[in-house]
Amino acid sequence: MTKSLISLLLLAAALPLGCSAEKEDPDPLATRTGLCQQWAQAACSQAVVDACNANNADDCQASQAAYCLGVVPKNYRSSKYAHDCVTAVGDAYADGDLTANELQVVTRLAAPCDKLSTGTSANGDDCEENDDCATVDDSICIKKLGAAKGVCGVPEEVGAGEACDGDAQVCDADHYCNGENCVAYKKTDTGTCDADYVCKPADRCVIPTDATSGTCQARMPLSQACTSDDDCQSRYCAIAQGDTEGKCASKLRLGINEPLCENLR
Repeated sequence: MTKSLISLLLLAAALPLGCSAEKEDPDPLATRTGLCQQWAQAACSQAVVDACNANNADDCQASQAAYCLGVVPKNYRSSKYAHDCVTAVGDAYADGDLTANELQVVTRLAAPCDKLSTGTSANGDDCEENDDCATVDDSICIKKLGAAKGVCGVPEEVGAGEACDGDAQVCDADHYCNGENCVAYKKTDTGTCDADYVCKPADRCVIPTDATSGTCQARMPLSQACTSDDDCQSRYCAIAQGDTEGKCASKLRLGINEPLCENLR
């Protein structure tokens, strides 16, 4: 009896833990490859496959996964934002039409796809773009006075008249930092400017070719001529392939000749 009991106890101890409890499924978003596989599955809806004239969903997903690997930061780290990003990509491509905001998500990693990097610079260090910083921890590249470079940090929002000269201090949505304090944006049509950051978000600084300063002008409404997304109130300039000028539009409709479809078939 004793030998039999000991044998049973030894056998139970030798059994793998999986026999007593189910193993947890691995996180499909744990790696860049996993994220891009999920991204591709979300992007390649039937509407997209049909609109882009893809042979099948598998071809679409292979092409889109490769595209995703080219835009997602190499210092990727999975977080709650990764799931939100995949969901946003699926929503953008669900019907074969993409609004200006949806285009920003899938082509420029706008929110919620903007917080996927562990960065290469610590807070307080120099940076050129947000992905240089630990965006997964809410750090971004904070640039002052329209500079090309900035420093990594978690933004500290300050209001009208308050000091904004600290590295992490940024003004609220109704003001800009003049280097010392948060002040009101320049007026539309009359406000003198030398860069977009002094103008309201709905405006941009238009500088004549023979001058060093200009005025804050409203961005172009729908159907007006444009050469870049920044020209438009919608932030989307529809330019036909091979052309340099297009028209401000509210959405992009996928089709066989749409360049965006090159990565969706």
